[in-house]
Amino acid sequence: MYYSKEELEKIRKRGENYWQDKMSEEKEKARGYKFQSKNGIQVICVHFKHDHFNRENVLLNTRGLTFLGLDWLNSAATTLICTRCGYIHWFAKEVQQI
Repeated sequence: MYYSKEELEKIRKRGENYWQDKMSEEKEKARGYKFQSKNGIQVICVHFKHDHFNRENVLLNTRGLTFLGLDWLNSAATTLICTRCGYIHWFAKEVQQI
């Protein structure tokens, strides 16, 4: 299959735009996001008073359910990882991104 110069230029631009979007997403993720609790209090890192975090959801495994191979039945928690120092904040209740 042959492409004209115009089609090749369109494909190149599409690819370039795609990677620019991906890079901006990665920069935003590296910078982190601000979060608040359900009652509206903003989350601040206890170490350096930084306010940008990355969110992860983790399972709270128990020995019994792990032994039975039923890890998926365990409760989950939300962790916020400070983008400045890496300190992990654990939350049993949901936090909202600002």
